[in-house]
Amino acid sequence: MNALLNIEEKNMNALLFDHKMIKISISTELNAWINAHEADDLVIFIKYICQQHDIEIKIHNDMIQMLNDVNKINVELKAINIELKVTQTTLNAVQMHLQKKMKKKNVIIHHLEVTLSQLSTLISKDWFSKSIKLSDSSLFEDSKQNVNNWLFQMRNKLKMNKNHFSIKEMKIAYVKSRVSETMIKHIALKMRNMITNSFLEAEKILSIINKMYNDVNQHHTAQQQFLKLYQNKIFFYEFWMKFQRLSAKLEYNNETLLDDLQHKISSDFQWVMINEQTMNLNKFVDICMQVNIQLTKLNA
Repeated sequence: MNALLNIEEKNMNALLFDHKMIKISISTELNAWINAHEADDLVIFIKYICQQHDIEIKIHNDMIQMLNDVNKINVELKAINIELKVTQTTLNAVQMHLQKKMKKKNVIIHHLEVTLSQLSTLISKDWFSKSIKLSDSSLFEDSKQNVNNWLFQMRNKLKMNKNHFSIKEMKIAYVKSRVSETMIKHIALKMRNMITNSFLEAEKILSIINKMYNDVNQHHTAQQQFLKLYQNKIFFYEFWMKFQRLSAKLEYNNETLLDDLQHKISSDFQWVMINEQTMNLNKFVDICMQVNIQLTKLNA
């Protein structure tokens, strides 16, 4: 058996069959080939033919498998392409939705910017900055009381602390709170029609009280009070308010008022202002205000 295998291997090496070189298409060519070769060569040739057949079958099967794989890949690529188209459609819809939201957001941002600008303007005007709360005026409870002084205190309070009274009803309530129950009864008839009026304002109530109780000799009274008025130890701004209130009734010119003011301020102020040669009333008052701040800090 081993000897036979060796002979086959020897013959295989001696005669290499190549199906591309040896072409036998008809029986006469086969017979001619058999006559030219011995039987052992024929067996080897047949075995070679079978091996080549198996190889070609395998190559054929591999090619079919490759085609199947390619077809499978094509199917998968088509599915992926469909998914990509669906995804692209979804992304386009999302993009349109986001663009609409962005437009709405831009509108809101613009509205907020406008509102912020308006608030900044209000804040710059100290709209929301609460002013220093002035003390309440005395209670108006007697017809013999100096109504002008009381009215001045009330109007000054409502003016200087206007940002403490956010609505007109608060001003009205404050005015009524500074009038005693007894005096309210006296002016009730005058106020009755106004209280039920939705357009009632605090100033109208003060005007009624002014007409009912104002001093007919207010010029003489103001003159007497003005002569007695001196700053002494009170703060300058309080003294200046009284000075303005009384001088407004006397109708003095600015030159006279400046001269009176220079003599009525306290000795501390006069000493500080001794070298001040201004002839302008407003400027003199501004300097006095600054001096008041400085003296307050020194005495603190």
